[in-house]
Amino acid sequence: MTRLVGSDRSQAEISINDGKVHQRQKDGTFHVDGPEAKLLVKSGDFAVAGTNFQSARGYRCQDCNFLALLKTCKCGSTNTVPED
Repeated sequence: MTRLVGSDRSQAEISINDGKVHQRQKDGTFHVDGPEAKLLVKSGDFAVAGTNFQSARGYRCQDCNFLALLKTCKCGSTNTVPED
C-alpha cells in the first residue's frame, strides 16, 4: 500500500480508470496499491507521502502551462522548458 498526496487539497476521493474508489484518509493521504499508485505518480498530480518538493525545479509545459517534475507533461507533450 502506497500513501499518496494529491495536488488538490479539496479532493475527497479518486478513481483510476473507473475502477475502485479511494477515499482520502484522516492523515490527508490516499492509500493506493501498486500499479495504480505508479500511474497516479506518473501523472504528476500525486506524490508519495514524505517526498519533499520544496527545492525541486520542474518543467513548464508550453502547450497547457502545467508545471511538472518530469520533462514529459501529463498532457503527453514534450514541449517543456525548465522552471526559472
